[in-house]
Amino acid sequence: MSVQGRTLLLVLLLAACALSAAPLRVLVSVAPQLESVRRIGGDLVQVEALTPPGSSPETYVLNAQRMASLAQASLLFRIGAPMETALLPKLRRSYPDLAIVDTRAGMQLRAMTEGDHHHHDGAGHDHGAEGMDPHVWLSVANMMVHARTVGAALAERLPEHAVVIQARTEQYVQELTKLDERLRERLRPLAGTAVVVFHPAFGYFLESYGLEQIAVEVSGRTPSGRQLGQVLTRAKQAGARAVYVQPQFNRRAAQAVADELRCELRVLDPLPVDYIAGLEELATALLKP
Repeated sequence: MSVQGRTLLLVLLLAACALSAAPLRVLVSVAPQLESVRRIGGDLVQVEALTPPGSSPETYVLNAQRMASLAQASLLFRIGAPMETALLPKLRRSYPDLAIVDTRAGMQLRAMTEGDHHHHDGAGHDHGAEGMDPHVWLSVANMMVHARTVGAALAERLPEHAVVIQARTEQYVQELTKLDERLRERLRPLAGTAVVVFHPAFGYFLESYGLEQIAVEVSGRTPSGRQLGQVLTRAKQAGARAVYVQPQFNRRAAQAVADELRCELRVLDPLPVDYIAGLEELATALLKP
């Protein structure tokens, strides 16, 4: 073989290696899912969230430019975020080869409770499918299920790396187990107390550690005057020290509620990019005097 021929063969081999080493393009619905995919997939995956950090999955709409940027994705891990209802049919039509994995299989789902609905007398609107709370990622136990689902799906698509993926999955689940234990111990002094939030996003987290959620919004919607009066009464009876609002939301209405209750307006983020650190920060915020 000539020198030119050997050079061409080497170039082709290097190109083939580069292609085989290209990371699997993965999508998730919301930012809190990113950490598990990154930790389990490592450099084998390239992952991004459909809802950009700082945006709310309650209201985010994908534009045409952003939709086109998703063309190279092979796998989507859905989690039941509100924007999925409108978005997934579009993704299926545009990208029929995109594999969609529902990570909620095996999770303990939470129904919207009285604290989320504020005695809506049947006139409210379901915030999640069939009245279920869609913020499943704020349960550490649910995110353990999520991690195992992610690990199984990645191992199926990258079988040559299955052993490594399984080991990373188990390591991350162990870290989540330790996180759950730390949060339980840290929040033990608050067990039995009520937390007033503007948007009903924190039910999974609070109920996991023995706290109650009192939400101003009715299933994620603006309350009527009567409903607002009911929640203010409950909040006063509970001795609310603060009203918590998401950083993704306008704070004006939440500030008015805090002023009425004569307490502070504080920020809680239900969409942390760094999941473990973000839940530790939630606990720190709740423990603030």
